[in-house]
Amino acid sequence: MSDLLVLGASAAVIVFMVAVAAVLGFRIDARLDEAELQRLAASEGARLSEAVLDLSGKAALARLDSGRVLAARVMADGISTRVAATDAVRIKVNGQGVRVAFADIGFPPLVVRLGDQAPGWVLDLERAR
Repeated sequence: MSDLLVLGASAAVIVFMVAVAAVLGFRIDARLDEAELQRLAASEGARLSEAVLDLSGKAALARLDSGRVLAARVMADGISTRVAATDAVRIKVNGQGVRVAFADIGFPPLVVRLGDQAPGWVLDLERAR
């Protein structure tokens, strides 16, 4: 009988924790769009020149007017960004999209899946390396 009581109490606590997480916004999905990229660029003291967004809205690569590159990815309910000089990133364009690798191993390679061919400015960045 005591095992059933412990099991029931544990299940009730788990249901309560899931309910609290849902109320606090646990299921909120962050999305990237042009406006969010402009806000992220402004926080770096730059303006957005050009950008490519992932098909799912979970990753983006942008060129800033300062000549730097901004990479952004959705992680959980927030957005993680990395801004780097163009010579500090390695860009590889393949059939599915763009792969961006950084010298900073703390930010894993970013994969931006594109529906179409990569824009010219991305191809220029790839050739520049």
